[in-house]
Amino acid sequence: MLGRNIINTSRRLVSVRFNSTASNEAYTLVVNGLKKDLKQALLTKNEVKKTTIRNMMAALKNKTIDSKTHTIDTFDIYGTYEKMIHQRKDSIKEYLNNKREDLVEKEQNELDIIKEYQTLLPVISKSELDLKVKNLLESLKQEHPELQLKEVFSKIDWKVLPGEWKASQNMIKSSVVEQYKTTFSK
Repeated sequence: MLGRNIINTSRRLVSVRFNSTASNEAYTLVVNGLKKDLKQALLTKNEVKKTTIRNMMAALKNKTIDSKTHTIDTFDIYGTYEKMIHQRKDSIKEYLNNKREDLVEKEQNELDIIKEYQTLLPVISKSELDLKVKNLLESLKQEHPELQLKEVFSKIDWKVLPGEWKASQNMIKSSVVEQYKTTFSK
């Protein structure tokens, strides 16, 4: 919901938009931290860090704009960083194929910076999540030996598990599919 108010300021009418992008705590904390680090990068003239942080801030802002509610949570931030990491990895492969070592180094530096910020988020790592999902699947399989993949999702408490594991439902679902295929489809 967007609220509009008309304000009369010295003989001209100005339309002001309120609540166009509702912010949330996770987004605000992350962006404030990025702004502080950007200021430090500007002072130290660290061009790679400056550019990377600006790219991260832009990606997060775009994510909030694209969101239906104009808010993003920690998992959305993590996913945005993950997407940026994959982009850098793809670029590195392309640069290596084209023998552009100078650009490989730049992309690797950006990749390292983004990974550093990603580890600061209170989200479970993929390897930890895969291990928890594998353990969950094995315990479910012991209780229900003929358990099929579609039945696994109904056995998971979706209101509690994401909070306990510090993972989004999408992260858990994709890990369940991946682990089920590797563990039980042999």
